[in-house]
Amino acid sequence: MNIQFPNEHSVDQDTFDISFPADVDGNQIRCSVTREALQDQDINPSRATDSAETQFKTNRYQLQQIAEGKIRAGEVQNGKVAITSADVR
Repeated sequence: MNIQFPNEHSVDQDTFDISFPADVDGNQIRCSVTREALQDQDINPSRATDSAETQFKTNRYQLQQIAEGKIRAGEVQNGKVAITSADVR
């Protein structure tokens, strides 16, 4: 399975969740990270008030690794992978 992550993302202005694409063997999967997961992912408590986008950029590689693990484990539903606080602790 070939998984690549294009360098793009979007911010949901209502929930502040971040979504980003994963290209899996030529098929696009949408990965989403909740705002709470972003806050829990950043191990530096002083950064907890950073914007969702800043937290995502700071932790992009780790979040992509989590998404890749979920994709490989078959945790894709309707073309989407969700990363929550439970995934980053």
